[in-house]
Amino acid sequence: MNISQMLKALTDGGMSQNEIAKAIGVSQPTIHRALKGSPMLYESGKRIEQLYAERVAGPAAQAAAA
Repeated sequence: MNISQMLKALTDGGMSQNEIAKAIGVSQPTIHRALKGSPMLYESGKRIEQLYAERVAGPAAQAAAA
């Protein structure tokens, strides 16, 4: 699963782009661009993966990501 798909799952799950941005420490336009497929910094991508694991994939995915 790529970053855009993870972001889509987070927004489908009820998080706004602004909430995601605040949770990972970037601006809302950065999230919008990533949803459209633009590349982002490695660190931001890793934070999105972690947020996705916590909010969408659940504890099993968190353990696998560690």
